[in-house]
Amino acid sequence: IELIQPLQVELVNIGGTDIVDGNHKLTLGLLWSIILHWQVKDVMKNIMSDLQQTNSEKILLSWVRQSTRPYSQVNVLNFTTSWADGLAFNAVIHRHKPELFSWDKVIKMSPVERLEHAFSIAKNHLGIEKLLDPEDVAVQLPDKKSIIMYLTSLFEVLPKQVTMEDIREVETLPRRYKQECEDGEFNMQQVSLEEEQDSSRAETPSTVTEVDMDLDSYQVALEEVLTWLLSAEDAFREQEEISGDVEEVKEQFSTHEGFMMELTAHQSRVGSVLQAGNQLVAQGNLSPEEEFEIQEQMLLLNSRWEELRVESMDRQSHLHDMLMQLQKQQLQQLSDWLTVTEERIQKMESQVLAEDLESLQKQLEEHKSLQSDLETEQVKVNSLTHMVVIVDESSGESATAILEEQLQRLGERWTAVCRWTEERRVKLQEIQLLWQELLEEQCLLKAWLTEKEEALSKVQTSNFKDQADLSVNVRKLAILKEDMGMKRQTLDQLNELGQDVAQILGNGRASSKIDQDQEELTQRWDSLVQKLEDYSNQVTQAVGSVGMSQVSQKTAAETTLLKEQVVLKQSRQELPPPPPPKKRQIPGDSEAKKKFDAESTELLNWISKSKSAIQAADIKEYKKIRETSNMKEKLKVIEKERVEKSQKLDELKRSGHMLLDQMGKEGLSTVDIKTVMEKILSEWKDVVQHLEEVARKIKYQEDINAYFKEMSVLEKTVIEKDGWLKNDASSASQPSAVLKDLCQRELTHLVSLSPQLEHLKATCKTLTSQPMPPNFIQESLNRFLDHFKLTCQKLEECHQQLKKETESQPSQDYVDSLQQLKDMLSELECKHQSVASGLGDPSKVEKALQQAKTICETLEAQKPSIDKLAEETKMLEKHATSDIKKVYMQEFKHVQGHWDKLKLQISKDVKLLEEIASKIRIFETDSKVVQKWMDGVKDFLLTEKAVQGDAEGLQRQLDQCT
Repeated sequence: IELIQPLQVELVNIGGTDIVDGNHKLTLGLLWSIILHWQVKDVMKNIMSDLQQTNSEKILLSWVRQSTRPYSQVNVLNFTTSWADGLAFNAVIHRHKPELFSWDKVIKMSPVERLEHAFSIAKNHLGIEKLLDPEDVAVQLPDKKSIIMYLTSLFEVLPKQVTMEDIREVETLPRRYKQECEDGEFNMQQVSLEEEQDSSRAETPSTVTEVDMDLDSYQVALEEVLTWLLSAEDAFREQEEISGDVEEVKEQFSTHEGFMMELTAHQSRVGSVLQAGNQLVAQGNLSPEEEFEIQEQMLLLNSRWEELRVESMDRQSHLHDMLMQLQKQQLQQLSDWLTVTEERIQKMESQVLAEDLESLQKQLEEHKSLQSDLETEQVKVNSLTHMVVIVDESSGESATAILEEQLQRLGERWTAVCRWTEERRVKLQEIQLLWQELLEEQCLLKAWLTEKEEALSKVQTSNFKDQADLSVNVRKLAILKEDMGMKRQTLDQLNELGQDVAQILGNGRASSKIDQDQEELTQRWDSLVQKLEDYSNQVTQAVGSVGMSQVSQKTAAETTLLKEQVVLKQSRQELPPPPPPKKRQIPGDSEAKKKFDAESTELLNWISKSKSAIQAADIKEYKKIRETSNMKEKLKVIEKERVEKSQKLDELKRSGHMLLDQMGKEGLSTVDIKTVMEKILSEWKDVVQHLEEVARKIKYQEDINAYFKEMSVLEKTVIEKDGWLKNDASSASQPSAVLKDLCQRELTHLVSLSPQLEHLKATCKTLTSQPMPPNFIQESLNRFLDHFKLTCQKLEECHQQLKKETESQPSQDYVDSLQQLKDMLSELECKHQSVASGLGDPSKVEKALQQAKTICETLEAQKPSIDKLAEETKMLEKHATSDIKKVYMQEFKHVQGHWDKLKLQISKDVKLLEEIASKIRIFETDSKVVQKWMDGVKDFLLTEKAVQGDAEGLQRQLDQCT
């Protein structure tokens, strides 16, 4: 005892004196503890560890039930009465070793014979000694420990496969189905159960206590509650692991809240069943076995209910903790984001507005980036508007107040950021529109001034050919004066617009540039006005030099009117006299310079507009499937405009080079012209490169679209194969041979997709060889290839399995031929019986002989079919299982024996009928001769009269008759 004590063997209060005194009960208990420790638990220790179970009897019963499930005659519910008829022992062995004996043979045996058969098979083939006598087991209540000891020996040598589903099935067995399980733990659990029963009596309503429930009603209610409890446990375990995403956790929290409400709704049903069990026990009308069974059932129900309730509450607590943690993280993340964004806003506010329109465009893009970040963060803010807050006793309302205050502060900060972003967006867009309008109006005015300067240069101020020539030039000057008067308002408005833009910008350099452009336009305007005045004076002097006699009165009037008109317009528009030049006039006032400025401004405006359009059509991020038609259409328009503008660029480069040459010859500075040309060429190059880059991205996206469309088609095919495997591969309505052919067809079709797979791989390689390819291209291919490979493997395994099943079973032709032969033999046997029944009439013997010969010939014609079936049966004997082989061999022997027997009978009948027919034919011939003689005698007697008294005459007549 001292040696086995450290090995954790249960000694059940036994000492050395108990053994010496011959205490049989304690000694046997010690022996059982030793057996249980070194045989039962040692054999099961691995599977008990894998399943995290401590009850070896529960595992053993689960294994037995799983092993005997296919046998409808066997239903193992315990380790006693379920084994008395011997079927369970034979079923366990036959399930794992079906080749050792026939199950049909066992069913026909008596219980003792079955037990003897099982123990003999186990000894001869499994090496298990006959630990039990059949007579000791075939009783009303076999010994439980003996059964467990013998089953443990079977468990050790036979395949072991026990799952948690099998164990849960044993746990849900109602009534006395598993009363022997967990006996070792019962004493301790019974105490706690009685305590729970006492408390349940106090808490259960009196209406439940007063219910008079019999044992059957209790069992029905117990089974209903256990069924619901099992489904609730399954529903609880099917809930997903707690997510790390706040929205998913909210959904999980809501789902589990509904589950908890369902538990609360069913709590009274559980309590009612426990109270009913207590009532039955308290009545004292039960046998000790039934009372023990009910107590164990209540213990099981109560423990499982408490386990589910505690686990559910734990999950609810974990969900709450995770949800609050994630929401606090959201709040902290929003606070951190607002801090970064506020710093970003301060930095943007400290920056002065752009110096030119291009810089303003960059600031707008930067502001759009801020707006995009705001829109992205808006999703998280929306999530915070639906926060889940649970007030418990530990936190109280103070936690809610703190949280609400924190949310309010974050809301105020968020509102301030959104308001500033919107106000700045409006301001930047307003500046952009006004500045764009200013530049466009300046460009138009420059072009108009250039046009008028060209028109003025064509006016002739002297050396007129005649009066008509003078009149034409006078009218030209008058028209120019009129146009100048009308355009003066535009110049004033442009000056006001420039002042507005400069004031809004508040940028000294930008304002200086705007003032410089306005001053240049004003100088050109003043110069044009001065030239127009000079030209008018020159024309007036020319008229005076020609003389009034040579000039018509009308022309003189027009000249006077023109002069007055000039004076009047100068007075009306308060045009000052030509101011002295503030600085030396440079070729910027020349026609070439003006034209260059107009064309360069127009080209730069187009470049700026095109950049914005290209950027809008650019692909920021590649997707698996993206519509590109709109992008291509936009690029097509831009490309068409680029071709048109390239001609103007060439013209601008030529005029620029000519202008540079001219200014170089005059010794003037060419830095401004070169700077403009370099800027235009650089911007043009950027636009072309950006256009090509976006076109390349669109082409790359289209290649990705085609790649994933091709993959989608293949994926659809693979999914169809998966569906066939799931729904049709195990169809019981079709034979294995047909399923094998169908499986081969599906597999062949899948393998035939190899060229498409290779093309898909090549496409993937091409796509991933590009700079910075998206990761999902290779990842999607890898996932698809894994899916494809797995489906191929499943189809191959299915095909091999169906092939084995087909080989292990007779072909359909074999079965059909065997059945046809059986039917034909039955039909021929019926015909043979009808032939035999007609032999009583001699006139039908010949017909019966012909029928018998026909039957014999028909039988002989089936001899090749018999031989073919014999060969196929021999082949079936090599591949089929023992049960199938036995069935079809018996059927074939029966058919062959039937054929031999019928053939022998028909052959005998044919021989007999031939003898009878021959004798009948001889008899008929002799009969005809006798009949003929009798007819002659009759005729003679009628014609001849007997000679009276003449002996010799009478003798002679007699001789004639014979």
